[in-house]
Amino acid sequence: MGREDNGWHHISDRLAAVAARIPPGRVVADIGSDHGLLLIFLARQGDLKQGIAGEVNRGPFENACRRIKTQGLTGQVEVRLGDGLSVLRRDEADVVVLAGMGGVLISSILSRGQDRLHGVERLVLQPNNNGDRVRAWLLDHGWEIDGEDLVKEGGILYEIISARQGDARSPYKGLPLTHEQALQLGPLLWRDRHPLLGEKVREELQGLNRILAGLQSARSPEAARRREEMNARRRQWEEVQSWLSEERI
Repeated sequence: MGREDNGWHHISDRLAAVAARIPPGRVVADIGSDHGLLLIFLARQGDLKQGIAGEVNRGPFENACRRIKTQGLTGQVEVRLGDGLSVLRRDEADVVVLAGMGGVLISSILSRGQDRLHGVERLVLQPNNNGDRVRAWLLDHGWEIDGEDLVKEGGILYEIISARQGDARSPYKGLPLTHEQALQLGPLLWRDRHPLLGEKVREELQGLNRILAGLQSARSPEAARRREEMNARRRQWEEVQSWLSEERI
């Protein structure tokens, strides 16, 4: 491997959780690669067959090229300039990673690049927000969630979702949650009783409380309807919180 003490054996908890979802010995495409950090780490660990780092902007592309070259990995990790999954050919990547961006953007990239997902065995997705939009996309396009994790870093909760082609509805069967709650919470996070799930529920409640506080002074019929809707949703989430505290699934 060489350069044993080069610092690349240690990455953030968030990226480490992403790396943990990637099977070893695969061709991995990291779209929006954050200077190639994940692929360098996988290569240094001996877990990477080949890496493709995709960058849409020239600056990050050049930075990633320099890092890969400095690490002596130009033969193992290729940096490509292009938008989303357009940097890939069909049947080229085994694993596609989309991490460190919003859930709406992740869903858009997947939708625009569906033809490049042919032959991909696993998606590893880490939305910074709107994880429900990512899960909805997977559900609508036949990708079965096979792993979920929560990581807290810098006071922020991050979700990691991995999926493979399969029975996309299977993880959601038998849950005592509304469809909306299952998409927001994560079906496997719920089933596995992830230790950070209670904090995620509290965040949902805090968001609803902020919305309700902003509606208090409004007097229009629309505002009244919105308050009623938000109060009903808050009661649902309070019930979920109660289930968690009682350790009842």
